[in-house]
Order: sequence, then structure tokens, then C-alpha cells
Amino acid sequence: EQVVKPVVSVYPAASGAHLEGKSSLLCLASAMFPPLVQISWKRRKENGPLEDLPPAEGEQLELRESGRTAAIRVIDRDTPHTYKYRCYVQHEGGTVEAQTEQEVPARASCPPEREPADLKALQQADC
Repeated sequence: EQVVKPVVSVYPAASGAHLEGKSSLLCLASAMFPPLVQISWKRRKENGPLEDLPPAEGEQLELRESGRTAAIRVIDRDTPHTYKYRCYVQHEGGTVEAQTEQEVPARASCPPEREPADLKALQQADC
């Protein structure tokens, strides 16, 4: 059968982790053959070069089902910098990178005292 490269997409993953100073990103590889892939991430600061994530940076959960693999990466936002993350999928047909980057902003210096009902209000909080 013919080798088909995966289609790769990256999304912010919804979770309660943002309240603990963490963010989650979801990378999805789909429509590939054979279905075996390995997902990795790189990041960059502002307009800097892409860099590998330090080994201690976050944890990753991989979910595999027929024809699709998803990886959820939990990222600690305790750094003072805003990073953009890109996911890479290694496959028999070659490495495919997501066409978009997801930005994870630096943690706000004044965390909210209570959980806001509106997430947008939290993201737009002016410290």
C-alpha cells in the first residue's frame, strides 16, 4: 500500500490547568498510512529561532485510535517569556510540521483571586 503523510493540526486544548499556571496544546496527526507516528514539539521566543523543548518542560499524553494520533502537551507558564509552539510529526513518509504555531503567553504577574466565570475576562485581565 502507498505511504500517505499525515495531516497535522495544532490547537489550544481546553483544561482547568490554566488556573495552575499551565497551558495545554493538542497536536493531531490524521489520515496517514501507515498509522505509526512520533510527535514532538519545538518552541520559539518572540521572533527568535525554533528550539527544542527542555526535557523538564511539561508532560505529554498521547492518544491513538484508528488512523489518528493526538498528543496533548502540558506547558508550564512560569517562564517570564511568551513562546510560540509548533508540533512536528515523524512518519515513514517524512517529518510533517504543523502549518501554524500556538502562542502560550507568559503567566500574568497578578493571578486572579477567584475563578472568573468568563475565560475571556481572565485572558484580557490588565495587571
